[in-house]
Amino acid sequence: MGFSVAAASAVILIGLITFVSVAAASLLYSLNQLTLLLNKSVKQDTGVQIELQIVSINASSIEFYVRNTGSKTIFFKNQGFNWNSVVVAYRNNSWFSYLIEDYVISEVRVQNTNLTFNVAAHTYVNPGEEAKIMLSLPSDAPLIPINETVIIVFISHYGVSTMIEGVRTG
Repeated sequence: MGFSVAAASAVILIGLITFVSVAAASLLYSLNQLTLLLNKSVKQDTGVQIELQIVSINASSIEFYVRNTGSKTIFFKNQGFNWNSVVVAYRNNSWFSYLIEDYVISEVRVQNTNLTFNVAAHTYVNPGEEAKIMLSLPSDAPLIPINETVIIVFISHYGVSTMIEGVRTG
């Protein structure tokens, strides 16, 4: 009986070692494939590039240009709602930040020219175009103090964002 117990134990040990080895190899292969997939998705070029230029910062409103320097069209409205968002952050004794989706597009034009488009019909910015956006802070938001830094982040519907800092000067 002693030999059969040793033989059975050896068979079970070999099976256990084989199972653990196959499971570990499978786990390593899966992790490797997941890493490759994540790297590919992160490096994927969306063709979207945007820049901001501040026009003015007032106590409760901000005006800035969004420039499309990429190769894809950025759409602003569809079915009555805005596709993009703006985050505004500033300090008035403590930091305040607001997600603003209710902004007004007052002008769409070819970059660095006076050639403008009808904003009602041209609710997008093609590559080489820019849009002037006017936004107001919520009514309960504290005023932006003079000489205080304001951070503006524009987030496109593609998930690409850009940020600029400015100062309220007057």
